[in-house]
Formats: sequence, structure tokens, C-alpha cells
Amino acid sequence: MKAAIIASLTVLSLTAPAFAATTEQYKFKGESASASFSQYDGCNSTYVGVYAFDNVTKDAPGAPTSQTGANLYYSSYDYCTGVGSYGYGYSENATFTSSNSLQSASLSGSFTLYDYSSAVNKTAAVDLTWTGTGDLFRGNSHSTYQGPGYRSSYRSVGAYRDASVTGTVTVDGTNLIANVPSYGSLSSSNNGSLFITKN
Repeated sequence: MKAAIIASLTVLSLTAPAFAATTEQYKFKGESASASFSQYDGCNSTYVGVYAFDNVTKDAPGAPTSQTGANLYYSSYDYCTGVGSYGYGYSENATFTSSNSLQSASLSGSFTLYDYSSAVNKTAAVDLTWTGTGDLFRGNSHSTYQGPGYRSSYRSVGAYRDASVTGTVTVDGTNLIANVPSYGSLSSSNNGSLFITKN
């Protein structure tokens, strides 16, 4: 009888389904710089926005992917005449460099902009330099969630700093930011997530 019980337990252990786990992992690390230029004098309104980034992402078990690029948006409007223009462009060939300590950054390159008001493409050239000013702010967070058949965790470490911006943003030969007040910032981020499910 004892032998029969042992044999039955052995068979059950051999035929019981195995519980496999599926793991999804994502990592992000990068630096970025943003600048905005705006002015209003009663009739004319001008706005130019630039955002540049350099980051590396990884979806495990895949290989890391690097990406560098910049976005450019501009608008101008004369409230006295009702005439204006606005457009947007993206460049993946622009050269962007940033120091790890958020002390400085630079962006240079050309963009093909689409002007929505005239429905034509325009050429832009950007040459900007950021210099960190003021205090450096750092932050981090971590969270974990668990439930039936799954567990997930998230982490984020980042830093931010205001910056002064100098240079030119030229569209069809005109520097759009000449004598226009500016605001800039530098930032870095290191994020990751892990998601485990039991099948």
C-alpha cells in the first residue's frame, strides 16, 4: 500500500504542469535640452520652440537602440493685419551634445520645415548653445506592484537645471530669435521597468 502511494505521487509530480515565468524589461537613458523664445509687442507675436535629445533605449532581450534628434516649431502672427505663419520640422541628423553634469549643451544642423499656413516646405538652420544656470535639481522614485500571477517594478532617476540659450534659428535667411527673450533648460533621465508574469 505504501509503495502504491509513493508511486502515485511520483506519477503526479511528473505529469504536473511546470509554471514558467515571462519577463519583460525596458531601460531608458538620455539627455535633453529645450529652449523657447517668445515675444509680443502689441501687434506682432513670435514663438520658437526647440527640443533636442540623445538617448539609448533597450527592450530586453533585444539590443540597445540609440537615437539623436531635434524638434523645431515656430509661429508668428500679426494681430493688427491678421497675417501669420506657423510650421514644424524634425531632424535626426542634427548634432546634439550635452555634458553629463548638465553644465552645457549645443545643437547645430538643418531642418526641413513644413509651413502649415502656406502649405510649402522651408529650410531652417539651427545653431544654439545652452549654459546651465542656477541650482541643479535631482529626483528619484521607485515603486513595486504585485498581484495574482504578476509582479512589476519601476524606477526613475532624473536631474533638471535652468539654462541660458544663445545662438540663431534661421528660416529662409531670417533669424527668428534675434532680440527675442528666451528660456532654456537641461535635463537627464535614467528609467527602467520590469514586468514578470507566471504562465
